[in-house]
Amino acid sequence: MSVYQVRVTETYAPGTDHPWSITRSVVSAELSPCLAPITVRLGRHRRRVRCGDRVPHAKQCRNCAPRIVVTEVRRITA
Repeated sequence: MSVYQVRVTETYAPGTDHPWSITRSVVSAELSPCLAPITVRLGRHRRRVRCGDRVPHAKQCRNCAPRIVVTEVRRITA
């Protein structure tokens, strides 16, 4: 399973309910081996790559499908 831990910073203007700026930073990333690698051909050359690099999210194996975990949300009033 691909797990990405993300830190979110929301910047608010004084007196508003919605942030005017949201910054997301990836803190760490853990990748697992692909269960269904795809063969890519270019001329006579062939290479096997992760399905997460080539196919849509709905068709990826469970190890390549990303899981996003928000570890910290920081709210700042500017």
